[in-house]
Amino acid sequence: MKTLLLLSFTWVTILAKAQQTPLSPPTSSSLTQSVNSATNFGKISGTVMDEAQNKPVEFATVALINPQTEKPITGTTTDEQGKFTINNVQTGIYRIVISFLGYDNKTIPIVTVSKTGVVTALGVLSLRANSQTLNEVVVTGEKALIEDKDDRLVYNADKDLTNTGGTAIDVLKKVPLLTVDPDGTVQLKGSSSIKVLINNKPSSIMARSISEALQMIPAELIKSVEVITAPSAKYDSEGTAGIINIITKNQLQGLTGGITSSVGSRRNNLGGNFNLKRNKLSITAYGGTNWSNYYGNSATVRQNLRDGNVFSIITQSNTFKNRGNSQFGSFSIDYDLDSTNRIGVDANFGKDSRNTFSTRDTRQSIDTVLAFRRYNESQNRNNSMDVNFNYTKTFKRSPDQEYTFLAQYNQNDNQSAYKLNQFPLPVEDIVTYRERNENQNQQSELTLQTDYAHPFSTTKRRILEVGSKLIARNVGSDYRLENAPDGSLNFREDPRRSNEFNYKQSVWASYASFRLRTENRWNFNVGGRFEMTTINADFISTATRFSDRYQNFLPNLSISKRLGNEQRIRVNYSQRIQRPSINFLNPYVNYADPKNIQTGNPYLDPELTHSVELSYSTFTKGGTTINLMIFGRQTNNAIERITTVDSTGVSNSTYRNISRNATYGFNWFGAVKPVKQWNLSGSVGMNYNLLNSPSLQITNKNWSYQFNLNSSVQLPKDISIQVNGSYTSRRIQLQGQSSGFYYYGFSARKEFKKQNFSVTANFENPFREYNIVENYLRTTTFLSDGINYNVVRNIRLSLNWRFGKMKTSTDREKKKINNDDRK
Repeated sequence: MKTLLLLSFTWVTILAKAQQTPLSPPTSSSLTQSVNSATNFGKISGTVMDEAQNKPVEFATVALINPQTEKPITGTTTDEQGKFTINNVQTGIYRIVISFLGYDNKTIPIVTVSKTGVVTALGVLSLRANSQTLNEVVVTGEKALIEDKDDRLVYNADKDLTNTGGTAIDVLKKVPLLTVDPDGTVQLKGSSSIKVLINNKPSSIMARSISEALQMIPAELIKSVEVITAPSAKYDSEGTAGIINIITKNQLQGLTGGITSSVGSRRNNLGGNFNLKRNKLSITAYGGTNWSNYYGNSATVRQNLRDGNVFSIITQSNTFKNRGNSQFGSFSIDYDLDSTNRIGVDANFGKDSRNTFSTRDTRQSIDTVLAFRRYNESQNRNNSMDVNFNYTKTFKRSPDQEYTFLAQYNQNDNQSAYKLNQFPLPVEDIVTYRERNENQNQQSELTLQTDYAHPFSTTKRRILEVGSKLIARNVGSDYRLENAPDGSLNFREDPRRSNEFNYKQSVWASYASFRLRTENRWNFNVGGRFEMTTINADFISTATRFSDRYQNFLPNLSISKRLGNEQRIRVNYSQRIQRPSINFLNPYVNYADPKNIQTGNPYLDPELTHSVELSYSTFTKGGTTINLMIFGRQTNNAIERITTVDSTGVSNSTYRNISRNATYGFNWFGAVKPVKQWNLSGSVGMNYNLLNSPSLQITNKNWSYQFNLNSSVQLPKDISIQVNGSYTSRRIQLQGQSSGFYYYGFSARKEFKKQNFSVTANFENPFREYNIVENYLRTTTFLSDGINYNVVRNIRLSLNWRFGKMKTSTDREKKKINNDDRK
């Protein structure tokens, strides 16, 4: 964005100078007769290209200079193909200067316009990237907080002070179109059916729990977050609402690094990064650890119904403390074999350890009162690993002609255990029941992918992309439970409670996508993706074998129109799929809470969603950005969690394809700079949600809305302050609803630029300790009212030290595998 503002400022300066100094173009003696003729006008045209990459340079400034006075006469900027045309140029001799941030200026010393009505074609003009050394902080400041690109909205997290010392969860709370609830569940346009990538690829740290994985990733590691609401056929078709792509920091040419630490009331972080890029070799590494402390409580009252009358009441209250420690590390090595061939290897490692202590009181009233208390201590250990190999070949005929081969292996190992003791109430005099378990769970995934892009012209106006992918998944679990029903220490294995299974899934996909860009700036993207899924599952404990196979063709279409250099309108249609994960499919019956039993359903079908969007975006030279989106989404075979209560007052929950869900809404985002030192941005979204299950004769609908506001001010002496806040209204489920919630925060930072050091103080929800969310369920077999208190207050102090320098350089995009397709 700063690049665009700089170009806008340059262009305004050119026009201002031209208006202040009335100029007549100089001419040679042979052309003096035509100087004063008002009809002697011609045109000058050309194309500006990057010398190293042979790609068009957009928005480069082209100035027409009077060689005698050295003053600009007029000028223009290049379009998306790097082309420019200067109209109404009187016959004469001129000089042209082409400039763009990050490139050396190019001067054409003599340009002659000798004939009226004739275009003086300069052909292809190449710009060479400069090697000027830049300070890291200056480069970071080049971007706006929010950028609107052709197919995605980009939130530049490294521009937001309030992220310092936080985690990825804190970052996602401020991204337009996203909502993060107090439990860490992320929604896009009102749907949690999303796909989360890290650097354009899935990560095994997301395999077990997205919310827990996001809490492992330090905010300092995140460069930006991309929200793609209508992915092309090149992307995997999973995630019915769209894709969230988290981009981590990757420095430019040179040696840079840094160390960050933070101390807070709920989280402590320590991490460091190292970046080296020398000629053909690029190395990036990061490592860090964090400690967390969460706590809260909840209460639920459930009235069990029989023929519409209450026959029993169950009251439960729960308190918990969760303490965790996690480590996260990554490295990436890329090497250019030559100008057209690159190989790369990268890996991510994650380790998470959590201990939870909880106390739950249960009271059931029927004819008599049954009351007991359970003390539960659980441990969870999780290790994850991703290893990736990539090979990219470009072709000298056109750098946009590209072939890539990608391979990825993911593995996630989880070990969990708990033990509980049950006491009668109101007097805790003796243990009446004991229980303990151990669980070994492993998930692995191997992916092979190949892609080819073929341009039909050197200006990228017509590009065909084709590719194929194979994903092989394997999930295994061995769950063993022992109990002592009499409260003694004589534990025996309970066969009903064991859970052993093997689950294999393979997905084969092929796609084709064609992009067309016309001279009058229309853009068309049409494509389709064919996917075949095969499942083989053996749920050993329940003696259930299951196999399935299905095919899906998923088309998409996108049409956009650029209106000048500042406006764009776009319409999209896409069809997407969401496959159920093993947590939804496993038929194991979970008796951990004897009054609330849960089980999966191995016969679930995938969800299919049709999505339509219409969006308009604009930005002005003053730094104002506006994005407006109207959308509609309908999901068939929607997977919903269904809860019923039996005649004994025990609830049973499972999943079924029994609903058709629809969401219609709009989202408005705006950013403005009232003054040079003040950035103000915000978004407002409103959705109409309709959940309908004909089989259960249940319909639930509502209007929901969410908004957020972000404001930052740069003060003298390198001090900056920032405030942000958000509110999300109530949400509905098929059988009930949850109340709204809000978030706010303040931060201040002091930079010591000579020492490459900064200090940041953050205050999250300083005036309240808990976020309170109420839950309501209404069915024919029970009525349930609940309330949750989750700690949200956090005060932290962060220190950041940077070393090294970097300089601008041209770089080639690194290709990654994208797949994270489980609900």
